[in-house]
Amino acid sequence: MNESVFYALYRIERELIGIMSLDAGVYIAVFYMPKDRKIQIGQLGRFRFHQGVYFYVGSAQLNLSARIERHNRKKKTLRWHIDYLSAKVEMLGAITIPGPRELECQLAKELGGMFELAVPGFGASDCRCVGRFFFVKDLAKI
Repeated sequence: MNESVFYALYRIERELIGIMSLDAGVYIAVFYMPKDRKIQIGQLGRFRFHQGVYFYVGSAQLNLSARIERHNRKKKTLRWHIDYLSAKVEMLGAITIPGPRELECQLAKELGGMFELAVPGFGASDCRCVGRFFFVKDLAKI
């Protein structure tokens, strides 16, 4: 194996081990909306959410598991867009991926190619993404 390739793989491995030891990475939280309803999402506004499954892309560069647990709690200080929604609907689970914060926008772009953007700007006040919250009504599409 080429020495530079070996060194590159070693660096990637070290970075991932470092990220995993920090309990850090990106995640997709999955929520279920049992019926259509309107929910106020902070200063973003009041939106109508249809019955179905929603995917939220987020990241935490420290305490990733605590961030996901927060999304599952109903009582919390409402700080982020997702807090307003997660306090009112059921979280089905989350998929975590060790990696840098930049992966969050890449992942949101990929999901945006597969699913409908639920609310423009949702979860994306700190980047240039059109949003990080996606909707699918037909579970057969998953």
